[in-house]
Amino acid sequence: MFSKLDKVTEILNEVSEQTIVPRFRNLSESDVSYKKGGETVTIADTEAEALLEKRLIDLFTGSQVVGEEKAASIPNILEKIDERELTWVIDPIDGTNNFARGRDIFKTMLALLYQGETVAGWILSPVDKSMLEARKGEGAFWDGQRLDITRSIKALDQSVGTFHGSKDQDPVIRKSLDKNRFRLNTVNTLRCAGADYERLATSKTQFAFFTRLMPWDHLPGELIHREAGGHGACLDRTAYSFSSYNKQGLLLAPNEELWDEIHHRLFST
Repeated sequence: MFSKLDKVTEILNEVSEQTIVPRFRNLSESDVSYKKGGETVTIADTEAEALLEKRLIDLFTGSQVVGEEKAASIPNILEKIDERELTWVIDPIDGTNNFARGRDIFKTMLALLYQGETVAGWILSPVDKSMLEARKGEGAFWDGQRLDITRSIKALDQSVGTFHGSKDQDPVIRKSLDKNRFRLNTVNTLRCAGADYERLATSKTQFAFFTRLMPWDHLPGELIHREAGGHGACLDRTAYSFSSYNKQGLLLAPNEELWDEIHHRLFST
């Protein structure tokens, strides 16, 4: 059955060429709107997600799909997903604000769940068509080149990373970050989770902490990071999964030892 996954890269590229690339730096005012909470959405987001859903269901008849835009219009959709079934999770344009402003830092992200586990993930750069991908137990690849975070592990004081806050983050977490972030070397985020996962998987950055844990933002990147040799976990030390969206934070590091050290520096009293 999973031999069909070889077709997913082709599907992602075709959908991107049809619905995303033609609208990049070519949006009219009416092509941009705002979801509840003020998040930007464009016609390219909705069209890409709809076409991806159709193509993926055609590929795996009977599979279910949850996308960021569908979730915005259907209350509690995440609670209604049967994780035992084959499930696609789509972020048609991750970094929509960048896309809408003509910045080329945006991605199309896709994950496949089987019996509750992330078994495959893809992060496509629509502009240059570069692709990060991973399958559970088979490693992570960037345009066909195997990724291995373990080859470039640094001591924490020589490492750099990113903090990704959100307006609804837990106030206790925010207070700890504000108090202790000076203990780590940080750089600005790219305002696109997929792009920051690319930096992690290719060892351009060594750690990241996210407080908004929606599955379309993290399932593909977390699997790619893990298959490249990295370690990630929620703050309560449980593994990240589709149902982790109510957790307080997700921390990613090159290995468990550095994860523990980062956690201690950020949240020790």
